[in-house]
Amino acid sequence: MTPTPHRRRADDKSVSNETDNPGLQGAHGGDTVLLAMQRAETLGVTITIWDLPQVTELPLHAAFAAVRALEAERMVVIGDNPSDPFGATLELAAQGLKRLNKLKAA
Repeated sequence: MTPTPHRRRADDKSVSNETDNPGLQGAHGGDTVLLAMQRAETLGVTITIWDLPQVTELPLHAAFAAVRALEAERMVVIGDNPSDPFGATLELAAQGLKRLNKLKAA
């Protein structure tokens, strides 16, 4: 029996076409993380990876994956904490600020 490739339904939104990098929005929740980081920065609060599940409603593994994807895109800077990787502080980078400006304009 020959396997057939899976077909996507027309209403399948597993990959969003609304962003420059669809993987960051749909699969990783990157925009959600960026918005949470911006809110924390506005309030003058330091945010860590541990904090993201509470403010984004993403599970910890998804929040961590989103942060790593954002770091790879140079949108986020992760402050290293060798004793507690999930306690590492997060900062918005210039590319992240540009992405947030695009989100606001949309």
